[in-house]
Amino acid sequence: MTSRDTHLRRDARPPHGYPASRPGTHAQEARELVTRARDHQRRGSIAEAAVAFEMALALIDGAPTSPLQADLHRWHGALLFDTGSTSEAEALFRRSLETAQFIRYSIGIARAQAALARVAHRRGDFAAARRQYDDASLNAVASGDHALFARVEQDIGTLSTVMGDVEDATQRFRLIMRALSEAGDDVGVAWALDNIAHLRVQRGRLDEARGAIAEALAIADRLSDAFLKQRLSATSAEIAFAAGDADESDAACGRALSIASSRGDRLGRAQALRLRARIEGRRGATDQAIKSLDAARALAAQSEDLLLGARVLAEFGDALAARGEMERARTAWEQARAAYARLGMPPESMAVTRRLSPGS
Repeated sequence: MTSRDTHLRRDARPPHGYPASRPGTHAQEARELVTRARDHQRRGSIAEAAVAFEMALALIDGAPTSPLQADLHRWHGALLFDTGSTSEAEALFRRSLETAQFIRYSIGIARAQAALARVAHRRGDFAAARRQYDDASLNAVASGDHALFARVEQDIGTLSTVMGDVEDATQRFRLIMRALSEAGDDVGVAWALDNIAHLRVQRGRLDEARGAIAEALAIADRLSDAFLKQRLSATSAEIAFAAGDADESDAACGRALSIASSRGDRLGRAQALRLRARIEGRRGATDQAIKSLDAARALAAQSEDLLLGARVLAEFGDALAARGEMERARTAWEQARAAYARLGMPPESMAVTRRLSPGS
């Protein structure tokens, strides 16, 4: 899970060298709408947030090209990205980058590059994502945006986790959590704690994972951040599942699914449904698990998340095999293997290949 463009209030300040508003541009009214959009976004009112962003863009349409235009396109894109509308988000991120490059808005260039790196990351183009993250990191340092540098380092850490470099990820998360804490970036700290919790689960250190999530949840509750609560609830469900507590896992999964549904978050729903299917499978409810995974598969495809789609396909095949539908299971496994191959993840691809081997 990558970090998000959750620093709207800090970014909304006029960048160095640019006035807060210009005569006739309605920039101040646009900034007030940005604040309103951010409040809606934090509470999980995504439709209202999107309308406020669109109104802000309409206010400055036709005005001289400015950093505010670059920022607005990126902020609106981040809203769409966080609810699984990846292609629509990418278009806005590219407009943001083009605008920032045109006016030589260096911080805006770095932020747009980081946003586009997250798009490549989601789509499974890890090599492109790493190049874009590196460019964004260098430009963030050159621009003096230390908060962005920390967020990009966190995203690189999540990429390291996917590629199996747990040591690199652990080191990055620890360093950036300290930096974000010193900068007063509580949301960034919470995301870092979530990432650390995932690493702890992988290593079987469940008590430490619970501690990290409890700390992050305290931040989410204080900030009333719906998206953060959704993610942390999903992680709580994973921890409980690993501990063998199906009831606690189901309750946390239900919270994540409820928030994702209310936010219109297709990707969040896919992630929660995948977790629910694992719980259903453990309880022997194979038919229900297949339904949950089938829905998750469609949502992951709509969101263009290749890695999540591969994981869901592999588990979908497992559930079908448990019901004796071997032909459909093999089709799902073959699709999962192909997806892992495109992702450049040989161990995962081989694990699926073993399912396809005769006698498996």
